[in-house]
Amino acid sequence: MSSGNGRLTISDIAAAAGVSRTTVSRYINGRTDLMSDSTRERLKAVIEVSHYQPSEIARSLKTKKTNLVGVLVADITSPFSSAILETIGDSLTRGGFMPLFADCGKDLQKEQRTIELFLSKDVAGLIVNTTSYENNALIGVACREVPIVLCDRYVRNYNFNIVTFEAKPIFRTLIAHLKEQGYTRPVLFSQPWENNSSRFRRRNAFIAAVQELYGYDPSGDVYRIDSRDEASALHQMEAMLATLQPGEIPAVIGVNTVTTLRMYKAVRQVGLKIPEEIGVCGPEDWNWQPEMGWPLLVEPSITTFSLPAKEMGRQSAELLMELIENRPVESREIKLPCELLIRESTSRL
Repeated sequence: MSSGNGRLTISDIAAAAGVSRTTVSRYINGRTDLMSDSTRERLKAVIEVSHYQPSEIARSLKTKKTNLVGVLVADITSPFSSAILETIGDSLTRGGFMPLFADCGKDLQKEQRTIELFLSKDVAGLIVNTTSYENNALIGVACREVPIVLCDRYVRNYNFNIVTFEAKPIFRTLIAHLKEQGYTRPVLFSQPWENNSSRFRRRNAFIAAVQELYGYDPSGDVYRIDSRDEASALHQMEAMLATLQPGEIPAVIGVNTVTTLRMYKAVRQVGLKIPEEIGVCGPEDWNWQPEMGWPLLVEPSITTFSLPAKEMGRQSAELLMELIENRPVESREIKLPCELLIRESTSRL
């Protein structure tokens, strides 16, 4: 059952199943709503027995689109990127798409060049963990009706489809825990946040939670560190400690896992006892290998809230495939919940 060149065609499948080529094409593309159960079962059996694989080249020529999807991450060296890429790739592959992965190296211009390269390959859509909160070029691509889903990071001034996490509820839960444990001054340490929507949202969620639960404006208790300069965390820790009033007990919150570990080391360097004299906590955004459990590898164990990175990747891929197939008019904002895991580093009572 072949056309003579060794490769099965739609005509071969149609002849074996006793249906038209149009019916086979509809079945392959999932348009089976008007088919009888017997026709669907017959086609399924013939395709499974013959191991038929549709020609993606032929399909792309006919539909004027490929099964390629461009997937861009801001920084592939981050374990967070590893987590989302794993599930994005798995989900796209199961859905019949081929992901093209690219690292933008925290460089907006590189991101823009890569997107244009992907578009020249007629990708069916894009999943973007963008390098920049300000990104007019990506907005321009969206205006060309290219299906785009943002993963974790927003772009200002455009209503993209996005899968991210709920920042405000988990920060409120964390700050409430710190207050319950007797910490009088929560403090946030972060890399620059102005052009990074994830850090920007976490900073705002921290400020809102402290204002609500402690009754003061903590904007002055957001300290900026340089993750490339190991001494920066220690200098900022010393600057924060110099502002403490007698009897104040601070709790250090890292904006991400890298910062949390930097601040843990800085606390050790200044010789304060955890959790009695100072608390340490932050998000766990390295959950690409949960069994490694880095918060449990240090002493004392670190209180964290877990970002669902793998689920974020999976849902980003599912949402993009839905956009490619159905083109819904209204953009969707999917916010995933986080879980607070209380450990020794903030347990004073």
